[in-house]
This record gives sequence, C-alpha cells and structure tokens, in this order.
Amino acid sequence: MKIVKLINLIIFTIFLSLIASTSIHAQEVEKGQIPAQFLEPTLKKLPSDIAIWDEEETMPALKGETDVLLIDTRPRSFYDDGTFKEAIFLLYHKDEQLTDANKDETDVLTKDSLMKAMEESGKNKVMFFCQGPKCHRSYNAALRAVSEWGLSPDQVVWGRAGYPVLLQHIQADPKLERKMNKYFKGKVVSQ
Repeated sequence: MKIVKLINLIIFTIFLSLIASTSIHAQEVEKGQIPAQFLEPTLKKLPSDIAIWDEEETMPALKGETDVLLIDTRPRSFYDDGTFKEAIFLLYHKDEQLTDANKDETDVLTKDSLMKAMEESGKNKVMFFCQGPKCHRSYNAALRAVSEWGLSPDQVVWGRAGYPVLLQHIQADPKLERKMNKYFKGKVVSQ
C-alpha cells in the first residue's frame, strides 16, 4: 500500500513539473526574448504542440498549396511596404488595446477579429508571422490563440521565418524572384 502511495506521489510530482515547465514556455515574451531553444532550425514544434514553419514549410502556403490563413501581425506600415499576397493584416498588440504609438490601427488581433477572419476566409488553420525569428508578435499571437482563444495546437502555426527571411529566400532564387508578384503584395513588388 505504501508503495502505491509513493508511486502516486511520484506521478503527481512529475505531472506538476510538466505543467509548470509548459506554462513557462507558454508565456508571452517581450521583443527579442523568444527562448533560444525555440529558434533552433531543427525544432518544428513548440512544447504546446504549435507547429513552427520556416521557409521550406511556408513556401507551399505562399503558392496556395495549403489551406491556411496567413496573418501579418506587424504594424500597418510594415504590411503596406510588403507582405505575402494572401495575408491579411491583424496587428498583434499584447493588451489588445490601441496606444498612442498605434492609435490609427483599426485591425487589432483579438479573439473576435481572429474568429471573424477565419470564418470569412473559410479556413480552419492560421499562420501568424511577423518580422523574423526573433520577433515576438507572431510567437505571442500563436501562443495566445491556443492558450486563451480556444484554437487547438493543430490549427495554429508560428511562422518563425517571418516576412524578411522569406523575402530574402525568394529574392535569392532567380526562378522564384521572377514570380515576386505572385507571392507578395505592397510596395515591395512595385519597386
């Protein structure tokens, strides 16, 4: 009987440890503070089971070969300068409120705006992206979509590569670069 109690206590302790370590990784981060282990190219899922996409995984989405809603979480001026052709703009802001810095922004990412965008697009999966691997906006948006807004991890993708990395990837390949306007919109294709 004592052995059973001891085993149950050990299992319970392990369970609490797993919950504690997962909650640490599921917390929002500030700019440039994404944990280094999540930036490793070989890691393709966060501990919360959210998929991580880099260039290779994102290219099919840019080509329209996957059924995923691309959400640009960067400020409006970045979006206007250039974004993915099929992306929609929903600014990620930690507090879901407008501040003096973004008071002109009307498309803030909230649970309601996300659900509306998914419904309008008819897509059941989203990829959040921003300014690259160390940009916190898309990372935080992906975490929040699962931990607070009710999406399951298999519906959410963190686009770790981000816009600038994918732009460079396409510009470095002459075959892809010729099709810039197929993958991108904004000032980047009109230059």
